[in-house]
Amino acid sequence: MIVNKTLDRRTLLKGAGALALMGGVGFSARAREAGGLLWQPGEASSVGNVLDTVVNAQYGSFDLAGQKVSLRGYDGGPVGRTLRLRAGDTLRLRLKNEFPWEPSGAICGGNVPHALNTTNMHLHGVHVSPNQPSDYILLALAPKTPLSPVPTQEAMSDYQYVYKIGADHPPGTYFYHAHYHGSVALQVSSGMAGCLIIEGEMDRIPEIAAAAERVLMVQSQCVGPDGTCESYEQLELVPGAPPRPTYVNGQLVPKIAMRPGEVQRWRVINGTHDRLLWLGLDGLKTMLLCCDGNPLPKAEEVTGPLRFVPGNRLDLLVKAPSQPGTYAIASGDGTGPLVTVVVDGQPKPMALFSGALPSSPLLRPISAAEIQYGRRLTFGMTGAPAHTTYTINGVPFSCETPWEIPLGRVEEWEITNQTNDSHPFHIHVNPFQMVSGGNVPAGRWLDTVEVPPTGKVTFRTRFDQFTGLFVFHCHTLVHEDMGMMQAIKVV
Repeated sequence: MIVNKTLDRRTLLKGAGALALMGGVGFSARAREAGGLLWQPGEASSVGNVLDTVVNAQYGSFDLAGQKVSLRGYDGGPVGRTLRLRAGDTLRLRLKNEFPWEPSGAICGGNVPHALNTTNMHLHGVHVSPNQPSDYILLALAPKTPLSPVPTQEAMSDYQYVYKIGADHPPGTYFYHAHYHGSVALQVSSGMAGCLIIEGEMDRIPEIAAAAERVLMVQSQCVGPDGTCESYEQLELVPGAPPRPTYVNGQLVPKIAMRPGEVQRWRVINGTHDRLLWLGLDGLKTMLLCCDGNPLPKAEEVTGPLRFVPGNRLDLLVKAPSQPGTYAIASGDGTGPLVTVVVDGQPKPMALFSGALPSSPLLRPISAAEIQYGRRLTFGMTGAPAHTTYTINGVPFSCETPWEIPLGRVEEWEITNQTNDSHPFHIHVNPFQMVSGGNVPAGRWLDTVEVPPTGKVTFRTRFDQFTGLFVFHCHTLVHEDMGMMQAIKVV
């Protein structure tokens, strides 16, 4: 199903319900083979300023590029439904853990893979409270035990999240994904993620509103010969082995159909657990609207490949050439194109927006004079290859040692990478403004940025509006599960 923005929100909600009922079966019927037309996930939209929805964490059985697989996911498919809200809305999301029972362990019980069937939920990049019942990522939702199918306070299997989106929240593309420390990489690489869209004034600009929308959830499903992903060994690349495929919406190199002169809005999400990608758009005139959900001051023409690392999102306006043809959208990971664009049919000449974009108070520039405190951080690792622990400032993650930061403080951080691996830095709740490094221009607002091997980045951030406990971490998710995470407590 291609979701066209000219449909009203009630129609979208009905369509989302039908697709949710189809689950993995609906996906399998559309995407049994590689190279098919890009499939769009089901969608649920807010009605009356509230989106009330249920997400089931469960195994799904479907075809992945011709292979029958059984993977952890949401509602039986390879990717979660798209959740669409407006700034000022409330998201009521009930997460149910339908995985088979297994012993869970504690979320702070060590920086090693564990509790693969225990989960929780994180709204990636969204500026909301980190406290319960909102974006509290130290929550543990365990499967129902065989002896006690009714959840207890000590062993919850479902939870009612309530996220209140601010009226001044930047409009753009975000996503939701599993975030139980110790199983994050395996669950996300299996498919436990979905697109989350927040609409605002930018979406009412006529040239943007007229563009048909496409969600591109880039994924890194790691599947063994038996069609399952049940151990962290499957996530590690074997030296000398060919790179694993990168999928989009659970498809291998799908096609996007465009008419000559047509403009589409692409919402591209790097929802992989480890893929450091370059998006190549040769032959297609493209304007960049948002990075990590944060609108730019002005739409920028894309003149070369766009770097986007795990956790990054790109909002793009893409205009097809006036002549028919086929264009490969490069991924930069050595596995071939992410998608191909097929331009054909009757011309559809459309204007490509290139003007100023509405600003948000949350993204007001941070001057050097505002800085109240500076931090220098190091990303490192210890141990032999088979027993690696990843560290921040020389220590692995602990729930017991959060950094206390006063509400309202403005800080400048410098992060140095002491390893030969690239580390995508991601912080919850508050975005940051780049000063230098990260393969991005100074001044850009992000929530995830690459810290290159033996390199460094500098940014500024405000700890605005919300007190509570949250984290920052490396978004190469195996590194996070193995220690590269730090808790913050805003007081």
